[in-house]
Amino acid sequence: MGKLAIVLASGELEKIQAASIIASVASTLGTEVIVFATMDGLMAFKKDVVENKAWKTAGELGKGMIESGAPLFIDTFRQAKEVGNLKMYACGMIMDMLKLKIDDFVDIFDDVVGVSAFLGMVEDAQVLFI
Repeated sequence: MGKLAIVLASGELEKIQAASIIASVASTLGTEVIVFATMDGLMAFKKDVVENKAWKTAGELGKGMIESGAPLFIDTFRQAKEVGNLKMYACGMIMDMLKLKIDDFVDIFDDVVGVSAFLGMVEDAQVLFI
């Protein structure tokens, strides 16, 4: 059913939640989904950020998601990986720039790649930039 690539550059909880839902539905419907987390989007997956639920929020919706204990994007991405064809990649450039290791992030990424490798993977994909 085609290929969808999501460039996740925002660290706002509401946008990451939306990306996880889109990725989950697409992969469940048989679409190959590739998520590339970069910039603030990558920082949302840091273990300390996830443990402290310290995501940026755009407003009441994001705060409500945290306070209500609603399933969050980490769980949605994990479920999508289990049932569909979804791969997640961490941006190597940001990790190098900030001297971070893959162990600094929750265990969800399939690999660390640079922009060139990501672009090679998504040549024939529809691309969403979030």
